[in-house]
Amino acid sequence: MLYPLSYGGGPVASLAHGPSRTDARVMAHAEIHRDRRIDAGDLAALSGRTIAVIGFGNQGAAQAANLRDSGFAPLVGNRDDAYATSAAEEGFDLHPIADAAAAADIALLLVPDEEQPELVRTEVAPGLRAGDTLVLASGYNWHFGLLEVPDGVDVVMVAPRMIGAAVRDRYVDRHGFPCFVSVERDASGHAWETTMAIARAIGGTLGGAIVSSAREEAALDLFSEQAIWPAILDVVRTAHRVAVEAGFTEEAVLNELYLSAEPAEVFAHMAREGLFGQLGLHSRTSQYGQLRSLSALDEGGELADRFRRVMHDDILSGAFAREWSRPEAGERLDAMRDEVGATRLATAEAEVRARLDS
Repeated sequence: MLYPLSYGGGPVASLAHGPSRTDARVMAHAEIHRDRRIDAGDLAALSGRTIAVIGFGNQGAAQAANLRDSGFAPLVGNRDDAYATSAAEEGFDLHPIADAAAAADIALLLVPDEEQPELVRTEVAPGLRAGDTLVLASGYNWHFGLLEVPDGVDVVMVAPRMIGAAVRDRYVDRHGFPCFVSVERDASGHAWETTMAIARAIGGTLGGAIVSSAREEAALDLFSEQAIWPAILDVVRTAHRVAVEAGFTEEAVLNELYLSAEPAEVFAHMAREGLFGQLGLHSRTSQYGQLRSLSALDEGGELADRFRRVMHDDILSGAFAREWSRPEAGERLDAMRDEVGATRLATAEAEVRARLDS
């Protein structure tokens, strides 16, 4: 078998099953499919099949446009809202979601994760037939057993590692973007061919289609959101407090930390030149200071322990998915956003932005 076949468990399944590598020195590598050019034969698995894009948000709009430019005429399924208006203005064949799903042989599910279970149950799944394909752009709901997909329907994942606008831009300039691909249920025996044809048609193989799984995509996405980015936010928050306590102005501190967008430039160069390769773009004083301080940190210390707790106790156990599935979770999110919006850092940022924009 040339592709990983993985299945979600029951409702809010654990991510803990599957191979576990505890030795960080052992490197695991995935199969990567990359095309320098794409011919009609590479898309043959889509020939004669009706494709529907469900949801015309950032990803939906980009992928629908890429599919059209690859020679297909995707239907768009969307609620009657501003996104539907955009789809109609851009010349797509617009339908209610249930009608688009029923007409489709291949349905790309491109609505937010939190909306998918109910939408699939009530509007998408009733129109799917044996031999159809449901294409996911996120592994979360499938792995945690939150999607009710009829037997006989292939379930595959084509998950761009890029925001919607860049999915479109990088298709147009032929640079492409990386994406994760997997077959989660192969009822037809031809799910892999469909997976790769969709990946090619939206531009994913131009940047590299990495063979993965819903389990892996869900775990790593959640890990970035719950470990890496909170750590970065905490670093910025703490740095702001320490620098202001030392007597420096809000304008200088916030611009040094992020308002200047210099960190965004550094991250962009990390992607191109490598995490440490980009150090050559900094002054030697900066390089020495960064590496001196990095060497003083304990790589296996408190941060590593915290990250392991997030990975194993919150994510792989399914605890976060259970918590987020509770009805009151949305209200808690709103309360937390209000709380951080009232912090000293947020207040100072608003004041500095107002002064810079005046």
